[in-house]
Amino acid sequence: MEYWYLWVILAVLCAVTAFVLKKASKAMRIHNDGQKKMFAEIERLKFLKAQYKNASAKTVAEANAEELLAGAYAVLQAELEREENPDMLFLSMPESCRYVYTLSCFTEDVETEGLTFFFQNNGAMLLRFAVGALEAVGQQAMAEPVRGEYAMFDENNEEVSLDSAQFAKFDADFQAVYNKNDLLESIKQYILEHRAEILGSAEQDL
Repeated sequence: MEYWYLWVILAVLCAVTAFVLKKASKAMRIHNDGQKKMFAEIERLKFLKAQYKNASAKTVAEANAEELLAGAYAVLQAELEREENPDMLFLSMPESCRYVYTLSCFTEDVETEGLTFFFQNNGAMLLRFAVGALEAVGQQAMAEPVRGEYAMFDENNEEVSLDSAQFAKFDADFQAVYNKNDLLESIKQYILEHRAEILGSAEQDL
């Protein structure tokens, strides 16, 4: 075969093409899965908003605590998304709304990767309410390691610096006192006590 090397080149090109197509197919699959998850989350929030906006005291009292928190977040998030300046609206909301919104983000993040992840995953505006929110729902023990880690992220506090070893200690201290169910139930009670501010008033309440 005078041009045997052409067959070798062709074989290599076929292998490379197959590899590229496989990678492209995988990337497309990941992209599509990501879109499906995003749309599913949007639909879930829409459902929760419809279920808990202006919810009655009976509905709140009988709700699953984790779902109720997600519903309260959906109601508040819908308000923020309608505003041109959501940061300004957030700061003007009643304290109870700011606390519940913060706790929704907090519980999701600490369940995902721990306390430090919450601080790394959110802006200063949200971080500043974490300690007060935990104390407001009666979780003082959980608030202490959060207070310590917040000091490290506080741009106005020049006496502390970011320290990975210290982060690990705060994570461990937090996990030692963290109880997801207790936190969710205490948040549920807080939402029940501040229902009208957070969720709006049901018709029978007017």
